[in-house]
Amino acid sequence: MGFRFRKKIKLLPGLSLNLSKSGISTSLKAGAVSWNSRTQKTSVNLPGPFSYHTNPGLLKKSDLVELAKHHNLKGYSKLNKQELIELLRQNGISM
Repeated sequence: MGFRFRKKIKLLPGLSLNLSKSGISTSLKAGAVSWNSRTQKTSVNLPGPFSYHTNPGLLKKSDLVELAKHHNLKGYSKLNKQELIELLRQNGISM
């Protein structure tokens, strides 16, 4: 079992900055609904022990690489998953 680093800094009520080894992200929370900028995950807390979430980031890195290759983009081979997503978005490619 290894050590992990996580730090959450509240900027405003409902807005937090999240720091970890994998990078920086922001999270928004309004009532029962929350959203994370890095994972693009939206969650809704439901009554009792239930919750619902959507996670559009279910694509594998290999899928994103193939998409970049298909659109003849350059410089994608050394990018991590989040950087690949940003590259595709900057070039107007929807996933």
